[in-house]
Amino acid sequence: MRIAWIDCSAGASGDMLLGAFLDAGADLGVVNTAVAAVDPSLSVTLERTARHQIAAAKATVRVDGTPHPENTPAGHGHGHGHGHGHEEPAGDGHQHTRPWAEVRRMLQDAALDGAVRDRALDTFARLARAEAAAHGVSPDEVHFHEVGALDAIADIVGVAAASVALEIDRVVVSTIALGGGRQARGQHGGIPIPGPAVLHLLSEADAPVIGGTAPYEMTTPTGAALLASLADEFGLLPAMRIEQTGVGAGGRDPVEVPNLVRVVVGEAIDGQSTELVYETNVDDLDPRIWPQVLARLMEAGAADAWLTPILMKKGRPAHTLSVLVGSANAEVVRSVILAETSAIGLREFAIRKHAADREFASVDVDGQRIRVKIARYGGQVVNVQPEYDDVAAAASNLKKPVKTVLAKAIAAGHDLWS
Repeated sequence: MRIAWIDCSAGASGDMLLGAFLDAGADLGVVNTAVAAVDPSLSVTLERTARHQIAAAKATVRVDGTPHPENTPAGHGHGHGHGHGHEEPAGDGHQHTRPWAEVRRMLQDAALDGAVRDRALDTFARLARAEAAAHGVSPDEVHFHEVGALDAIADIVGVAAASVALEIDRVVVSTIALGGGRQARGQHGGIPIPGPAVLHLLSEADAPVIGGTAPYEMTTPTGAALLASLADEFGLLPAMRIEQTGVGAGGRDPVEVPNLVRVVVGEAIDGQSTELVYETNVDDLDPRIWPQVLARLMEAGAADAWLTPILMKKGRPAHTLSVLVGSANAEVVRSVILAETSAIGLREFAIRKHAADREFASVDVDGQRIRVKIARYGGQVVNVQPEYDDVAAAASNLKKPVKTVLAKAIAAGHDLWS
């Protein structure tokens, strides 16, 4: 299985991610073909640069051959969605405002590879939900400002095309640095850092975040949306044999941190991993507390957590708490078990976990787009599972039973690979 790890210790933006994927070996010609399919005036160039003497690639979006104003570094402006430190244009006619429906139509009508289109649509849909939550409107009422400009469209389509071109099966994303400090300036005035859209995007994705060391916006909405869409999981660099490394630079070169995103691409080792299982028997905890305990364990990095009813000595009813966790999060999980339950000890044993290769796609059910997870083993599709939240939302929109929409989504998923 081919996997990629994205290092976001200095945050992320659309152009940084695009530069990193291109530097990791994605074909610039493939990216430009996809970008031009959405708007023929758009293209991407790549140049060598450095941040803190670390070599990197800088991706620049051009409109009719000219660098787009929003993609040009300009001191310490907001740069909403386009890399760190890009000044927002003020009344110069370059700022595009597009409703979500128009952006969606542009992507749907473009001659794009299906996987590229699905990734781009998913990324913009996440942005629409985040902007809607920030402004208190419905997603269909959202008019993209900074993130709807041509260079953001190019960043998103470009990253989608680059990730597909690299034939990556699974993406792991590190803890994401968001930044802080004074307010940034956006289309509607002052915006707190981290911005409301960024927080909503990463909360929805259940992504681990940290403030970071730099006093400005380190992760932009476009960067956050791309990470949320790309990530299959979050964590440390997974076990792999490294094949390629790409480094993408933002528009700024601050003193606090090298303004870089790194993408490490390689082959997973044996398609398996060693993890730990912790167990403890508990007979004196108020059962109403268990749901919160399980939630806290998942927040702490557990891969899974579950309860098994048991009968202990003297006929006392009890539960065995079992937790599956990687070694990187083991200490935190142990602390949660002992702090959140009445246990005073626990058992630990190592297991070997085998995971089927997984990929994601989208299917159409009566006009509703539903994401599905496809599992392969030995090169064969062994399972197709729709995302339940998408199924429930589609059922509500269609006013049909969930079981009906679920069955159609499963059938459509299998048809993709028949």
